[in-house]
Amino acid sequence: MRIGLVSAIICGCVWLVAAAMWLSTGTRQDALAGLIRGIAAVGGSMGIGVLLGAVTGGALALSPEWLASRAPLRGLLAGAVASTVFLGETAVVAVATDGGYGPMLLTLLATPVAGGVAAAHSGDVLGRTRCHSWLWGTPHPR
Repeated sequence: MRIGLVSAIICGCVWLVAAAMWLSTGTRQDALAGLIRGIAAVGGSMGIGVLLGAVTGGALALSPEWLASRAPLRGLLAGAVASTVFLGETAVVAVATDGGYGPMLLTLLATPVAGGVAAAHSGDVLGRTRCHSWLWGTPHPR
């Protein structure tokens, strides 16, 4: 959920500003269409985030013990799965922007970032470590 929340907040802010601009300068029908696309972008981003977390967690949970116990291999698996699922965000951006090349390119360029974050936190996702309190909600006892 937290992964999707970041994308949803960014898309939500951009589309609220765009809807406000269309309300002040364009017709109400254009503003309504922009607001609907913004809602679709926010909902789609949240959906991709939930799917990304569920699929990555499931892949890590179903991985063999020899792979899950080695941090580099576990990170590689988590990064590959998360990057693949994050490509769905490109489809969400394509629908929300009517196929705008710039936003789609920026989303594609963010794919390795999503994979890197998933790889770095794969131990926490699998439950092997509790070093990142933002993921667990409670601080790590030292």
